[in-house]
Amino acid sequence: MEQNIKYVDNTNGITGTKTDQTVLSFEELKALRERKLTPEEADFSEEHLSIVWWFLNEKKLPADDWFDVVVLRYLLTVKRWFTLPQLWRYSFTTLAVSAMKSAVNTERRKQNRRPQTISLDAPYKGTYGKPLIEYIAA
Repeated sequence: MEQNIKYVDNTNGITGTKTDQTVLSFEELKALRERKLTPEEADFSEEHLSIVWWFLNEKKLPADDWFDVVVLRYLLTVKRWFTLPQLWRYSFTTLAVSAMKSAVNTERRKQNRRPQTISLDAPYKGTYGKPLIEYIAA
């Protein structure tokens, strides 16, 4: 049974009616990303920051390379948790881990789309161990 829930987010002025859904519109998500954490959200995120470190350790991701990617999605999850009370039926840890997995997968897809740099002087697969420079027409 669906239930209409009236919500007001006093931190950024978003007001409207949601029908028991946990998805924000593009505009609402953009506003959520851009606003600062409320003091309550900041305290909550600090209290649960160990989830981020656990996730990095569990997935064997070096913090130097992945902390920024993961923590940004973690903080967005904190904001969503406080903005959408419908999410309270789920464990915050479950939501945060799911969001961080998504962030890592998105970043890896972005990295795979970037052009790869190769050396013309190094052997390359399919060239029988010869450098690519030998196959370039002069």
